Amino acid sequence: MVITSGGLHAATPAASRPAATAKDKTAPAATNMRITSILKALQSRGQSLHNFQAHLVVLVHHLRTDEKDMNIGHIWYRHHKGKTEFDIRFNTLVVDGAIAKRHADHDLVFDGHWLIDRNGSAKIFRKIEIAPPGHKFNPLRLGQGPIPIPIGQQPLEVKKEFHIYLPTNKTMPPDTVALRLTPRDKKAFSFVAVKFWIDTKTWLPMKIVRIAPDGTPTTAILSKVVINHPWHHHFHLSPPGSGWTVEIRPYHKK
Repeated sequence: MVITSGGLHAATPAASRPAATAKDKTAPAATNMRITSILKALQSRGQSLHNFQAHLVVLVHHLRTDEKDMNIGHIWYRHHKGKTEFDIRFNTLVVDGAIAKRHADHDLVFDGHWLIDRNGSAKIFRKIEIAPPGHKFNPLRLGQGPIPIPIGQQPLEVKKEFHIYLPTNKTMPPDTVALRLTPRDKKAFSFVAVKFWIDTKTWLPMKIVRIAPDGTPTTAILSKVVINHPWHHHFHLSPPGSGWTVEIRPYHKK
């Protein structure tokens, strides 16, 4: 599942994507070594990441209308006993600089098996089984999760699915590295490029820019990140009462 300019969409499972066989020749050897080093650090971060929470801002720039939507909220993530859970809660929507009431009460919750999309303003509740029973799902895997982050993935797997570039930017903050990824198989993903700005002190992204096939950019900014601290959060939402549109979709193999 991915957050896109048009809403919530399912991504092609990684297992069904054709792996690239050609060696990535987009960068010289020294740059490739640096890219591999960054990917290994992100893989290690995923192995040691038990939980995090952060302030989250998601900005969508609709190119056709030049309208800019900014969703403001919070993200909670936990990996515990082999199960990954997250809750993305938006409580404020800003449209072209003005606070709007619509979509200001919006949750995306994954309990390790089901994804719940609850839109309080529109009174729509969707519960989608995104993996078959007994199957582990990694919501941080590129192309699967709501926010594409290459954390916990093997560098070889990432390189097989993406061309990877190391952008040069002299204005980047200290302790920051950037990566730009473009899919080798453009039909397998719902984006044509994604760029990360990664804090090398935490090895979590501070900023992610995702480019849709129509050119629409979606920018996610994480701040006030707290990692591996004890806290309690309930990763489940029950179906609401009367007056809501409720949709329950069990897993369906494509």
